[in-house]
Amino acid sequence: MPFLPTDVSSAETGRLGIRHLKRFWAQSLARRAGRPVESHERDWRFDKLVLNGLGLPLQETLRHLMMVAPDFDAFESWVLSKNNGRIAPHQIERLNSLLAGQPYPEATLAYLRDLEAAEDVLGPEDLRCWDENGYVIVREAVSRQQAQATETAVWEALGMSPDNPASWYEKPIGQGIMMDFYHHPTLLANRRSPRIQKAFAQLWRTADLWATTDRTSFNPPETAGYCFQGPHLHWDMSLQPPFHFGTQGLLYLCDTTAEQGAFCCVPGFHRRLATWLESLPAGTNPREVDLSGQAVPIAARAGDFVIWHQFLPHGSSPNRGSYPRIGQYLNMYPVEFKETIEWR
Repeated sequence: MPFLPTDVSSAETGRLGIRHLKRFWAQSLARRAGRPVESHERDWRFDKLVLNGLGLPLQETLRHLMMVAPDFDAFESWVLSKNNGRIAPHQIERLNSLLAGQPYPEATLAYLRDLEAAEDVLGPEDLRCWDENGYVIVREAVSRQQAQATETAVWEALGMSPDNPASWYEKPIGQGIMMDFYHHPTLLANRRSPRIQKAFAQLWRTADLWATTDRTSFNPPETAGYCFQGPHLHWDMSLQPPFHFGTQGLLYLCDTTAEQGAFCCVPGFHRRLATWLESLPAGTNPREVDLSGQAVPIAARAGDFVIWHQFLPHGSSPNRGSYPRIGQYLNMYPVEFKETIEWR
C-alpha cells in the first residue's frame, strides 16, 4: 500500500502536471483502505472532468486502483499508457484552466468558436422529433467506412468472427452485452466526430462540452442456448427530484433493424416523468414498473448516432435477427452539468 497523504489539494500535480488527478488518486485509495474521506460536490464534478478529459473510463480506472493500489507515479504511468504514451498539451491546458478557474487558452477558445459557427447538424424536423419524442437520430454521424472499421476492431477485441456464428457464443462478452473496450483509435476518432459534437452542442446550447469514455456493446441473436442478457428498460439517473436535463448516446457500428436487438426507449416519457412518478401508489418502486409495452425499437444504419433524453426509460432489446447489434456508447455534457446524488 502506498503512502496516503491525509489531504491532497486539487492544485497538487505530479510529473504529468494535471490538476486534481493526485487528489482523485489519494481519495480513491483512502476509500479502498476503509478510511473516512471528506468529499464535496466539487470533488464529484472535478473527478468526472479529469477522467473524461483524459479519456479514462470510471469503472476501469477505479478497478485498477482497487486491485493494484499503485503509488502515484505508477498511477500516472498507467494514465499515460491509456493515452498511447502521450497526452496532448492542449488537453492538459484546457483541463487545468477549467480546474483552476482560469480562462481557456486561445487554442481552446478558437476551437469552440469554430464549433459554434459550424453548420447545424440537427434541422427543424430533427428538433421537433427531439422535443416530442425525446430522441433524435443523427444520420451519418460518422462515415460508413469509419463505422465498419470500428466494428472490425470490436470483432478483433472479442476474438470472434462475423462469418462464424458459433464463435459469437463461445465466451462471455463482458457485463451482459457490454464490453470493456475503450481505447482503440477508432473509438477515439468517433468521440471526436464533428457531426456528433455539433449535434450535442445544439441540444445543450453550448459548444463547451466534455465527451465521456463509455463502453461498446455486442448483442448477438438469441438461440436455443442463449437468451438476451439485457440491459432491459432502465434509467441511468436518480429518480429523486429535482430532475436535471441530460443526454445519452449510441453509435450504431452495423446496420441495425428493429428486430436486431436495437436500442429501444419509451418515446415522449421525458415530458411526463415527474407526473408519472407522482401518480404511482405509495411504496411503489418505479424501477420495477413494467413499461415494456410502450417501448419502441429504433432502427438505424451503420454510422448513425442515436441521442436520447436521459428521462426516457431505455435499454437494448432481444436480438431476433441473424446478425449481432454492435454499438459504441458516447455522451457529452457541459461543465455545469447537474446530477441528483441521492439515488432512488
